[in-house]
Amino acid sequence: MTNTPLVKLDNFYLKREDQNTTGSAKDRAIVLQIANLKKNNFTKAVISSTGNAAISAAYFCQQNQIDLTIFLSDKVNPQKLDILKKYPSEIILVKKPISQAIKFSKKNQAYLLRQSTDPVALNGYSQIGQEIIDQLPQVSSIFIPIGSGTTLLGISQKLPDSVKIFGAQSAANCPISKNFDKNFVPETRLITDSLSAKFIPQKNKIIDAIKKSNGFSFVIQNESIISANQFLESKDIFTSLEGSLAYAAFKKAKQNNFNIGDYPVILLTGAKR
Repeated sequence: MTNTPLVKLDNFYLKREDQNTTGSAKDRAIVLQIANLKKNNFTKAVISSTGNAAISAAYFCQQNQIDLTIFLSDKVNPQKLDILKKYPSEIILVKKPISQAIKFSKKNQAYLLRQSTDPVALNGYSQIGQEIIDQLPQVSSIFIPIGSGTTLLGISQKLPDSVKIFGAQSAANCPISKNFDKNFVPETRLITDSLSAKFIPQKNKIIDAIKKSNGFSFVIQNESIISANQFLESKDIFTSLEGSLAYAAFKKAKQNNFNIGDYPVILLTGAKR
């Protein structure tokens, strides 16, 4: 789960977290969380997820003989659900997966693989920040899609003050970005389904990390996400719409004359499903 490629494309760089073992950056946190649960003698784990974290958890729990229960929204992406069904984990579709997972954890003494409230997850994501520094010491800015914001917060722990952090959220769900970016039209269709978190436990810390870096967080319209995806695919970069969102934020930053420096990095967080 380390040393994913950093690829130069035109005048920017792509950090290919979509090339992790299970196809997403979630592997970074899940591996350390499972090591921690084993260290603390847990034999069961539970997770609520929009898909990618559950896929990562299912894979690594199977590798480590850990019983896993997965709570998913009943509106889960069908492709992700098909992947999950290949694993022995128990899958439960509910309307409120987060609260159900928390209740299950307490009742069954199962380790809660909730990355937004587990400090171990931040350590996993900090690896990405360290790798980028090692691969591109002159990195000037980084563009990160935001769901719960845990990935951004972890990465920020390893970045020097000179690196500006730019977040990105969809106009259909932008609890962080709307604090920065007022130039958008609200939308109802969320096409970046991995970024559906509305309650964000670390919200203030995420906003502070962005501000401290002299960065910003952009709200992106669906049309721009799709256009960004088409551009990346024209360059043989096949990634999730969340990664395309981050590239669209990069484009918006350039169009609005933000100072992103000469070595911007765009985080591709997940594989195309």
